[in-house]
Amino acid sequence: MRFPQSLRPIRARLPRFLDLRTALSLLALSTVVLGFTGCKHETKAAAFKPNTGQIQVLNGSGRPGQADVFRDYLIERGFDVIESGNARNWNYEHTLVLARTPSDTIARDLAKVLGTDRVVHLQHPASLVEATVIIGKDYKELMRTWPQNQTN
Repeated sequence: MRFPQSLRPIRARLPRFLDLRTALSLLALSTVVLGFTGCKHETKAAAFKPNTGQIQVLNGSGRPGQADVFRDYLIERGFDVIESGNARNWNYEHTLVLARTPSDTIARDLAKVLGTDRVVHLQHPASLVEATVIIGKDYKELMRTWPQNQTN
């Protein structure tokens, strides 16, 4: 006795060369392939967002007004500049970033934004700031690396 087509087991309806295990394997393989090629999702690199602690900016370059230029640039980049002014002397050859706390994360982010790698650990227990920038005579070189070049 022969069963009607709809009542026959699915295995009997599959071609002879294709059993259920092979069919499931092909289905799994196609899902993996489509997952890698069919659904392309590109992610943009996240914009650099600095840790924005309280910052002090001191001009040691010998050129008046540079503390204000650096202060404005850092504020535009999200830093909290709470003090700016002149350094004790104006003979700093290179711009320095001083880490004032045990963690240098803020100082390193600050140096990255300014375009320098000169970070010095100079902790002070009574310091009210987390990092200090001392602008040196290399300020023009640093400013050339900034987006939207500011010239002063």
